[in-house]
Amino acid sequence: MAQKLSAKQRMLNALKQTEGYNTFTVAQAQRRFGVQNVSQRIEELRKEGYCIYTNTKTLDDGSKVKYYKMGTPTRKLVQAALKGGFSFAN
Repeated sequence: MAQKLSAKQRMLNALKQTEGYNTFTVAQAQRRFGVQNVSQRIEELRKEGYCIYTNTKTLDDGSKVKYYKMGTPTRKLVQAALKGGFSFAN
């Protein structure tokens, strides 16, 4: 029997997708993955070496919504991280 994936792993899988939706907002993550503290799970993934960006989009009504997206770290970020003793996941 297959083991059920953790919410954090399902979030990571969603961010890694190359087709379809590979971003999500806090509200979407709460609904899709059942996570209440989304920023804490994202921070855990970042500490594991995943380069996850937080972007802000302004909606037509002027409100702002933050969403998460997996990205490629810049050379400068990689150098600073390695200098600080961090490593990056593949």
